Amino acid sequence: MMTNYTLLKTTIVALFFSYTSWSQATIAQWNFNGPSATEVAGGGTSPQVSLGIGTAQLVGAATATFAAGNTTPGTLETETAATNFGWNTTGYASAGTDNKGRGVQFNVSTVGQAGIVFKFEQRLSNSASNTYIVFYTADRTAGSPNWIEAQTFSVTPAATGTGDTWYNNPLRTVDVSTITALDNNPNVAFKVVSAFDPTAGDYVAARSTNVYSTGTGGTVRYDMVTITSNTTLGTKGFESAKNNFKMFPNPSNKEIVQFNEAQDVSVFDILGKLILKVKNTTTIDTKSFRSGVYLVKTKTGITRKLIVK
Repeated sequence: MMTNYTLLKTTIVALFFSYTSWSQATIAQWNFNGPSATEVAGGGTSPQVSLGIGTAQLVGAATATFAAGNTTPGTLETETAATNFGWNTTGYASAGTDNKGRGVQFNVSTVGQAGIVFKFEQRLSNSASNTYIVFYTADRTAGSPNWIEAQTFSVTPAATGTGDTWYNNPLRTVDVSTITALDNNPNVAFKVVSAFDPTAGDYVAARSTNVYSTGTGGTVRYDMVTITSNTTLGTKGFESAKNNFKMFPNPSNKEIVQFNEAQDVSVFDILGKLILKVKNTTTIDTKSFRSGVYLVKTKTGITRKLIVK
């Protein structure tokens, strides 16, 4: 039987050879389509990805069902039939509360990919908040993930042309291709959350003739959520990145072993028993290790053999 590590390695190698090196690729996409509004795979709490690999979830006290999806020609959406739906969220915060605390989240692995871009189509009801912020994290598995603000989308309320409107031309696009922490990373996540209007300092309705809906925050609908990469790493590129991680001295005489870059690491003995687990470290102390061979595995999937004398 394959070990988890062997299976992961086999999967990664297969992924590398399934794409042309240095080409754009879709990592994950959600179109939220299904036979009916009650039959979308995964349901309202965690709709399943329609292309690639990823998961979706609600943030905070938001709730969701499905309603008609975007049908605007010339956008990412190509489906116009009755099976076309969007992820229709509600349950947003009351005025003056839970700023940036409710919305949706999308989780992906970017292993073998670099130059990440997040895109989505969004529809705001008349009484929904006019402002949404996109955050990203390089480690969604952390006890308290470090969410970094990437981009704010804020509609200027007007009597017409805003509210009950799909914002998809141009697409809401968040280009984080220069954030190397998101490259070749199994634990990437993006979230889109409702926020106070930057000027008013509180929620403002998307249409000027409406009032922000206290307790429900109107409805916010999502369609064609897509995460892409500008670069698909070939085997050579991946091996080069992997070889950048070094530790020394190795062998170790039961001393401090240093890394050339900070990593989250797990150390296993030759029988597979977890000996040590440390986050964001550049050193490990092998003073208490028994003499023998150990495996040092990083959060990003790199494995190194460490010999302790």
